[in-house]
Amino acid sequence: MDDKQQTFLEHITELRTRLFRSVVALLIGAVIGSFFSSRVIAFLVSPVGLENVIVLSPTEAPVIYFKVALFVGLLLALPYILFQIYGFVGPGLYPNEERFFLLTVPGVLVLFALGATFTMTILIPFSLPVLMGFLQGIVMPTYSLEQYLSFVTTLLLWMGLLFQTPLVIYALARLGIVKPAFLKQIRKFVVFGAALLAAVITPTTDPVTMLLVTGPFIILYEIGIVLAGLAVKQKTGREAAA
Repeated sequence: MDDKQQTFLEHITELRTRLFRSVVALLIGAVIGSFFSSRVIAFLVSPVGLENVIVLSPTEAPVIYFKVALFVGLLLALPYILFQIYGFVGPGLYPNEERFFLLTVPGVLVLFALGATFTMTILIPFSLPVLMGFLQGIVMPTYSLEQYLSFVTTLLLWMGLLFQTPLVIYALARLGIVKPAFLKQIRKFVVFGAALLAAVITPTTDPVTMLLVTGPFIILYEIGIVLAGLAVKQKTGREAAA
């Protein structure tokens, strides 16, 4: 009983230590990120034009500045934080679960980065002119910095999650929840659902912008079907070996 209690206390102590290390890493990253906040904000604002963005209160600019610094700090500290998470949960994983974790985490980060890159280089530059064109000649398109960055980060989040589609399908196939044949059968429903999703998460309803969201999702879904086939083969091979 004492050994079990001691083991539990050791786990709590280790968790506290790793959380403390992660928070320190985040703070250090935020300090470093504060040197780049202005550049990051300028980059995010560049699609709409610096002259079209304003602040509406004396505290808006510094609050946004430190929020961006914290966000950049999180990105810088994320590898170390993930290492701390792995160090805590890794010893309790089975070998196959450990391999899946080590392969999944980098995949999630890469796919999210691809989604964010697609958003900043293609989706926003194409959709913003459409938005700014409404009531042209009647109103001057000027935006609050906070609201504009909220709009951009929301799109970045949604597209980053959308780009996880192949990985999610692969994981479901590895667990035996879905099969490639089923994914092919529901393809037409997925295309319809993708069009509805594009109408929800995109800022405009013009066909070009919706296609920019629907098209990549359909491509990602097809990649997911291929990965699902690979997952089934891996699962079958592992069961045969066992």
